[in-house]
Amino acid sequence: MERPLGVGVRLGAEGATALPVDQAGKRAVSPPAAPVARIGYVVLIYPRLSETFVLNEILALEHAGFDLSIFSIYPTDDPRFHAEISRVRANVHYLPQPWSAGLLESMRMLRRFSAARFNRGLDRAFEFASRLPPEYGGTRLGQALKLASLATDLGLDHLHAHFMLGSAQVAYLAHLITGIPFTVTTHAIDVYHDSVDPLIFGEIARAAMAMVTVCDANRSYISERFLDGDESRIVRIYNGLPLDEMTYGRDAPRDRQLIFGAGRLVDKKGWNVLLEACRILGDRGREFKCVIAGGGPNADLLVDERRRLGLEDRVSFVGSLGREEVLGWMAAARVLAAPCVTAPNGDQDALPTVLLEALALGLPVVSTLVGGIPEIVEDGVEGLLVPERDSLKLADALDRLLTQDDLWWQMSAAGPRKVASTFDQKKTLLQLVEVFQRAAREPAPR
Repeated sequence: MERPLGVGVRLGAEGATALPVDQAGKRAVSPPAAPVARIGYVVLIYPRLSETFVLNEILALEHAGFDLSIFSIYPTDDPRFHAEISRVRANVHYLPQPWSAGLLESMRMLRRFSAARFNRGLDRAFEFASRLPPEYGGTRLGQALKLASLATDLGLDHLHAHFMLGSAQVAYLAHLITGIPFTVTTHAIDVYHDSVDPLIFGEIARAAMAMVTVCDANRSYISERFLDGDESRIVRIYNGLPLDEMTYGRDAPRDRQLIFGAGRLVDKKGWNVLLEACRILGDRGREFKCVIAGGGPNADLLVDERRRLGLEDRVSFVGSLGREEVLGWMAAARVLAAPCVTAPNGDQDALPTVLLEALALGLPVVSTLVGGIPEIVEDGVEGLLVPERDSLKLADALDRLLTQDDLWWQMSAAGPRKVASTFDQKKTLLQLVEVFQRAAREPAPR
């Protein structure tokens, strides 16, 4: 199934060599010297409200002259989309679902790849699929056959998968079938969750032309757990922000009492710790209000916890919001709270985009020492970092930023400087382009 989500003129087979310009005529991103003309982006769910980093990257690559096609493993489960979705030119292909007619139809494509030159690849694909969990193996193989057929028809030069679970498995299977090279970006759940199979992860990582990950903490963990200490194939590229678009409300008046948090209502976000910290602030007689934006499976549990702690008048859950609405709350807030923790299933955050957005808007943050968060926030400079699950220290840090104006102004000024120096998408995109160019030049790993 194909659905265009946006308008625009598709680039020619040769790709774009001229540098695109923005409406002001300014060059936004340096052009790739020898662009990979056509790239297939393989993602778990598209579009997804919580994955602004994928949307930012797609838009930036299109703006830099790459011709993208998007392949989604699952149909979208979000009722709302970011407004920026309309700017994406790429066509979106939804791969067949379990027990669907589309999956059965994709099996017919075995005939297409039954020629002698594909036989060894098909054998390896079947063998790999047999080692996936039984509930996924057949589906992933069928999805890969569909991807392989579409990639061949579209003349794709390269596949790039986001997340090692699902997306990279399908991209790897399509690579085995067709020989089209691929790369992978790993994030958090696909690295730390207990369900990650080290053998599957390691095989895909070694077959990829490169494996990108979003922070140094990930790079070290992946090397030690999955690759026997070998970091040579791992490239750390931070998620970047389009800073030209991040001036929203930077000079707007702020509510001195407002604590804001944004993220899915899941264990690893630590919202229950924030609720306990809010109770402590209330017991101290501190005047404040807390707004948490996001949806997820823990919504009812958190509402019950709010009631148990007597915080109905102080804490509000406003549901999932679009990017502009989240930025609006950030522009009005006094402090961003991101009490990230390591979940019981091992899942944790790596490089939360919400922290980057807050710093870009001059909003000091209070967060924890989980994953790559210390690579975003230096404790005492752009914000305050506390141990995970320590509600008392979280309350103390929030209290400081609610009440100490000199500290607040110092951190508010430091945030945009940090993002501009380290997380500017103009810089991070060039690193990703270099990965794609190197993949186009080098022979695939054996």
